[in-house]
Amino acid sequence: MSTAADFRAAAFVFQHGGEPNDYLLAHTLAMIAVAKGEQAALWIATATLDRYLIAVGRPQIYGTQYSRDRATRAWTQEPYQRDLVSDALRAQLGVKTSVEQAAQLADLQTKAAPKREQ
Repeated sequence: MSTAADFRAAAFVFQHGGEPNDYLLAHTLAMIAVAKGEQAALWIATATLDRYLIAVGRPQIYGTQYSRDRATRAWTQEPYQRDLVSDALRAQLGVKTSVEQAAQLADLQTKAAPKREQ
C-alpha cells in the first residue's frame, strides 16, 4: 500500500471485519488516506470510529451506523451520543446531518414494515 486510494480501499475492507481492532485499524487506514489527500476517505474515517465505539460498548458520535434492535427488530442508530458532534462538523466530514439521518432512519423503518394485505 502506498497511495491514498490504497489506504482508503483497505479501510473499507477492515471496516467489515468482526473485531473492535479491525474497526480501529480501518479508522487508522482511513486517516492515512485523508492525510495523503483523499478527502473522500473522511466518511469512512467517521464510520469506522463509530463502528469501533459501538463494538467496545460506547455510543457512536457521528450517526453513521444503523442496525436492527434485537428485541423489536426495528431499525435504530442507538447507542448514539447525538449532542457531542454538531451538524456543522458532520458536514465537514461528509456525514449526514441529524435531519438527514432521521429521514434515512424513517425510510429504513418504512421499508422494513410488514406489508398489509388489501
